Amino acid sequence: MGKAHHHPKVRRMKLSVDTLETLDDVKKILDLLDIRIQTDNPVWEEVGQFFNNECVPKGYMKLLHKVGDKAIAELHYHEIERECKKLLDEEENA
Repeated sequence: MGKAHHHPKVRRMKLSVDTLETLDDVKKILDLLDIRIQTDNPVWEEVGQFFNNECVPKGYMKLLHKVGDKAIAELHYHEIERECKKLLDEEENA
């Protein structure tokens, strides 16, 4: 497949590793992929050094600011998820 041509609709493209020539090319592609890993992943110890930005969901941050550290620590995961969704829905409907 040749170069992408202008098209009014968004299309999905597959990476052709044969066209990568330099380390900078690889870095650009990896940055675009926005790869994330959870720290409980079995390979975290091997690759954790390459991940330095923690990604925190927007809803979680909103809930944390609303209820504080102590209160959020007392919530179960399903409660956090439910409350975060409420806050994000409220924001969307405002």
